[in-house]
Amino acid sequence: MQFLVSLFNYTYQGNLAWLEDVYATLPTILYAVLAVVGGAGTVYSIILGVNLAKSETDEKRKTASTRLKNTIIGLAVLLILVLFINLILPEILHALYPNDVVAS
Repeated sequence: MQFLVSLFNYTYQGNLAWLEDVYATLPTILYAVLAVVGGAGTVYSIILGVNLAKSETDEKRKTASTRLKNTIIGLAVLLILVLFINLILPEILHALYPNDVVAS
């Protein structure tokens, strides 16, 4: 884990100096949101899976299946966005502004 921290640890200078404060607090907040929403989404997915298994009519089965798909898609999008903001965006900024984003 220390390797990843050192790999994505940048110092922002010049016009991007305001990102120092953002990236000092944002990853913690985003990972906390990911944990809470991911946990709630997992519990909700389990409940929807049980409802899908217990459904008696095709209409209820279709409704539960649609809700389950939407929940899984939502969790996947949330995970991708959090990882993009925390891991890939600093790399993109480093590539675009090599003088203002310095690897530390």
